[in-house]
Amino acid sequence: MSSLSPEEEEKILHSPPKGTFALLLVFAALFMGGFLYMYFYMYLLHGPVN
Repeated sequence: MSSLSPEEEEKILHSPPKGTFALLLVFAALFMGGFLYMYFYMYLLHGPVN
């Protein structure tokens, strides 16, 4: 393993976690998709409460 220069270490430590943000977006999209599916196809299709 090669050692990093102090400038490279500083750059890595102060960069935003792009992979974490991407994973958050994927899970947010899945959660929103599941919620919309439940709301429109499981809740609204059953009609009003009698």
